[in-house]
Amino acid sequence: METEALRRVRELVERKQLLTQGTGVVVGFSGGSDSLCLLLLLKELAEELSLSLTAVHINHEIRGEAADRDEAFCKETCERWNIPFRSVHIDIPALAAERGTGVEETGRTERYRIFAEVAAEVGATRVAVAHHADDNAETILMHLVRGSGLRGLTGIAVDSTPFSDPEIHLIRPLLSIDKNDILEELRRRGVEYCKDATNYESEGERNTLRNRVMPLLAELNPRAGEHIAAAGAHLTAAWQLLSEFAEKEFRRLYRGWDETTASEDSSAGNTRGQHELDAAGFLALPYALRGEVAMRYLTAVCGRRKNLKDEHAEMVERLCESSVSAEATFPYGVTLVRGYQSVHPKGEKETFDGRHEIARRELERGVKVTFFGARTRVFTFAVRNREDCVKNPDNPYTKWFDYDTMGKACVVRTRRPGDRITVTLDGHTQSVQDVFVNRKVPRAERDALPIILTADESAVIWIPGVRSSEAYRVTDDTQRVLVITVEEKES
Repeated sequence: METEALRRVRELVERKQLLTQGTGVVVGFSGGSDSLCLLLLLKELAEELSLSLTAVHINHEIRGEAADRDEAFCKETCERWNIPFRSVHIDIPALAAERGTGVEETGRTERYRIFAEVAAEVGATRVAVAHHADDNAETILMHLVRGSGLRGLTGIAVDSTPFSDPEIHLIRPLLSIDKNDILEELRRRGVEYCKDATNYESEGERNTLRNRVMPLLAELNPRAGEHIAAAGAHLTAAWQLLSEFAEKEFRRLYRGWDETTASEDSSAGNTRGQHELDAAGFLALPYALRGEVAMRYLTAVCGRRKNLKDEHAEMVERLCESSVSAEATFPYGVTLVRGYQSVHPKGEKETFDGRHEIARRELERGVKVTFFGARTRVFTFAVRNREDCVKNPDNPYTKWFDYDTMGKACVVRTRRPGDRITVTLDGHTQSVQDVFVNRKVPRAERDALPIILTADESAVIWIPGVRSSEAYRVTDDTQRVLVITVEEKES
């Protein structure tokens, strides 16, 4: 007769597609109640799904004779159940001291490394470990107490790919049952298991939660752990959706280069900055997306996500809101600065051009575009009938252009190599760089000045305050006029 624990584990396996017919599975087996229950239930599922199980026991050489007894117990159990068994000895305390890492962290890293190695040797595509619903609740609470964003509150993943071989999945089939379910399952079957005395000590964060906090919560509600884990599942769904949106926005706002280009202002080569985040675009994001986009940006800059916290994401947001040249220091020796258009690592040349594309429908209904820089510029675009435009403005910051001639859409950005503007009525063009030189625009300002171009960016329409194109001059034949006004503000 199928037990309740087996039914719930089977349902999770099927719903999440953790195992399929003929799957090879490496099972982490310490001999404790959790891993013994996992091996027992997988043994029963193996008969139905033709699973190929291999139990792996790791002796961390921490608990002396007790650890040796656990190893002998695991070996005897696997021999009795006819399950292939591997045992690996590794001196975790010595390795932790050598690396300068904690014993717990080192043990976890080495366990997963060994599991992955054995999986590769035996041709398994799944590594199963025995985390259960109470472990999940403890993890969520621990992250909450430490200070965590939405990602940390999702708890333990039922299926992930943390190994270098993406074909090997780490699965946790017991997340659908709790500790009481596990103990009841073993009691009903009359199965003995190893007991680790350190699990009952109240030293360390997790043991304090397990032995002191969780029992108190259970007094309030016996299903507290189950409800916390269920909340984690709901938060996981929300996180997955937010993560998809955040990835899309990150790819839109992040510019990562690895190229060398020739500077227009000199013959020397110039390496472009490699980690730029569009500051204006970032600030336009919904608040719910900003933290994760900032975290993805910091991960790209720092090379890893470990030790990056919510406060660091908030620092990125404050930099985007700051004036030019503001800077902040982050882990791994990274210093970010606020450029004209972007946030980027100190010492890297800003190349982000703050590109805005204004579509035809936006121009014709009227639109404002804010362009951030040393001075913030607000552009106003409006299309008018020619008869409504009586006198051409004598103002360097308001210009009229023949709307139908210019292609009915435009782009605002800073200059790029090859940009040219028509300077005579017979069609003679000049590079924007030459225009800047001839008009004596200070070299330090050239990369920050916005220019307006046609939709395909093949021709410059206007360099505000410097020069407008002769190709789109309003004439007697003009039917509609594009009126562009720019207002400057100090950033």
